[in-house]
Amino acid sequence: MSDTSQAQRQQARTTEPEVASRRLGYRRQRFEARKVRRLVRHVDPWSILKLSLLLALSLWLMQMIAAVILWTVATNAGTISSIENFVNSSLSLQDWSLDGEFIFRQFGLVSLLGCLGLAAAVVISTLVFNLISDIIGGVWISVIEEETARPVRESNQ
Repeated sequence: MSDTSQAQRQQARTTEPEVASRRLGYRRQRFEARKVRRLVRHVDPWSILKLSLLLALSLWLMQMIAAVILWTVATNAGTISSIENFVNSSLSLQDWSLDGEFIFRQFGLVSLLGCLGLAAAVVISTLVFNLISDIIGGVWISVIEEETARPVRESNQ
């Protein structure tokens, strides 16, 4: 290898970052924060039960509101009456109709049981995590503390 090709490579290495920063056209601020490792050995099932019940009931309430909105839109658009007419004409029935109140009650009960089952599954998962954590010693989690973040001066090479 010749000395000129090595010099050209060295010059290319030193000029690449400058070209990249010119192309981007903005300056990026960098921060330095403290990274801490925490060990999670136990999760309180009672706290998880309260949290999961709160989330499950919120999910159930959102489902019920969405069901009312969808039923109202379908009724106002004429979709429900179209379905009733189709079923009556297809099956040669006289007076078949969809009972919105009955459907809403059944949907509410089934979705409430599903949400409560989801909450129970979360609590059971917590208990299983605690049992496994006792065997393996816990789970290490890395946390970056943003309160300790401070700007870092970039060094010009």
